[in-house]
Amino acid sequence: MALLRLSLLKLVKRPATWVVLVILLALIAMVFIGLAASASQLTDATDRMQVMLLLSFPNAYTVLVGFILSFGGLLAVTYGAAVIGADWAWGTIRSIVARGESRVRYTVITFIAIAVVLAFGVLIAFGIGALLAVAAAGIAETSTDGATDPDTLRALPELLARTWLGVTQQAAIGFAIAMLFRSQLAGIGAGLAFYFAEIFLVMVPLAREVLPYFPFNVANAVVSTADGFGDGGFGSTAAIGSDAAIVWSVGYLVIAVAIASLAAWRAQITQ
Repeated sequence: MALLRLSLLKLVKRPATWVVLVILLALIAMVFIGLAASASQLTDATDRMQVMLLLSFPNAYTVLVGFILSFGGLLAVTYGAAVIGADWAWGTIRSIVARGESRVRYTVITFIAIAVVLAFGVLIAFGIGALLAVAAAGIAETSTDGATDPDTLRALPELLARTWLGVTQQAAIGFAIAMLFRSQLAGIGAGLAFYFAEIFLVMVPLAREVLPYFPFNVANAVVSTADGFGDGGFGSTAAIGSDAAIVWSVGYLVIAVAIASLAAWRAQITQ
């Protein structure tokens, strides 16, 4: 527990933690401001109805969590890579080994700390995003009654838990790559390459059947059929059910942390 507390304190003090959160909040604000502006300027009834549908609740919650999963997940990849990559660059892992600390234990606890920080990040992003969605709906002159619907509110904890799992799974990918290559840049670069590769693979006919089971599509799919929130979210390309996506997402997360732990255990570290 002492190491976990120390890791959490370290992450809270790192500028990267707050920079990632600010970037995500800025992107969310841009999305809802853009939707509100579009709703007030569109003259075509069909186009305006589509925008109003996105801003109506509970659909607005789906748009919000979908955005957190897609762009927040992309930021999580860089964050996971940056955290463990910095530990290599700053000699933190070398110091841990010199103290006799277990490398595997340090790796697992560091990732647990990242997961905890991401949980708070998801809650903050969702809370502020929900306020922005309500404000955008007001500007667009659409009803916000669904935001406080009892059934919708009861479904929110599960929705947030699914969102957190998807974001954390994506962070695990960047974390594992950075640990494997002992480099922030390698983790961030390779993580982003895999992220965008999945997007472009949709144009390859032979890849379309297996593409939904790739890590980033799986992460987006965890809320694709969440009860009470309809099908799909912003940026979702999932073709598997959300319950199946949870199983795959947990599997990818465990594999990524296991790879990171194995890389730490086998690394040649000179003291």
